[in-house]
Amino acid sequence: MKQVLLGCFLLLAAAPALAAPMIAVEMPLHDFGTVTQGEKVDHLFTVKNRGDKPLTINQIRSSCGCTAATLSTKTILPGSSGEVRVTFDSSNFTDQVTKTVQLDSNDPRNPSAVLTMQGKILEIIAVAPHNLNLGSLKRGSRKEVLLTLENRGNRPFTVTSITSSHASIVGTVKGRRVKPGQREEIAVTVTVPHEGRFLSGYLTIQTDHPQKKEIAVPVYASIIP
Repeated sequence: MKQVLLGCFLLLAAAPALAAPMIAVEMPLHDFGTVTQGEKVDHLFTVKNRGDKPLTINQIRSSCGCTAATLSTKTILPGSSGEVRVTFDSSNFTDQVTKTVQLDSNDPRNPSAVLTMQGKILEIIAVAPHNLNLGSLKRGSRKEVLLTLENRGNRPFTVTSITSSHASIVGTVKGRRVKPGQREEIAVTVTVPHEGRFLSGYLTIQTDHPQKKEIAVPVYASIIP
């Protein structure tokens, strides 16, 4: 009996492992440092097949529409490599950001691999405050507040127009050229309607800056008798 068991053990030990693909990403995290808002960041990730069967990338899933990914090939032979080009558009982001791309493959042990892009976005035109919460306002009253635009870039800009999604919200500006390091104030006047319980809208600020042509500022308040 012992000899039979020993023989089975030796046969199992001598049997080759099942062939399978194995996905591996060299340096799955890319820190792009600091970029100016509006820049697009490109990076090539290298994907290897360390298995002994062809590796197939079945699907690519990005964490955000701002991040696109393309494959050099969907099938990677054993011992070979492929590339994934990831492009991140920083237009709508500020400060520290982290974006990911997930690769779904036919690797039976580790079917998914994650590629990560991270870095800091330097805001070209900073608006303060980012939204106008006016609190509680009486019907028929008027409220005036100031928005500040700061030029943090390296080229001047001018506010070309200001529009509003609500007739009760009006924004005006002097229209002067704002040089790097300077600020511009926008006067916002809100005339509270006589009906309704809430006031909600957007100010859209248009500039001639090629990397920041539009800034949207939410405006909202509660209406009381």
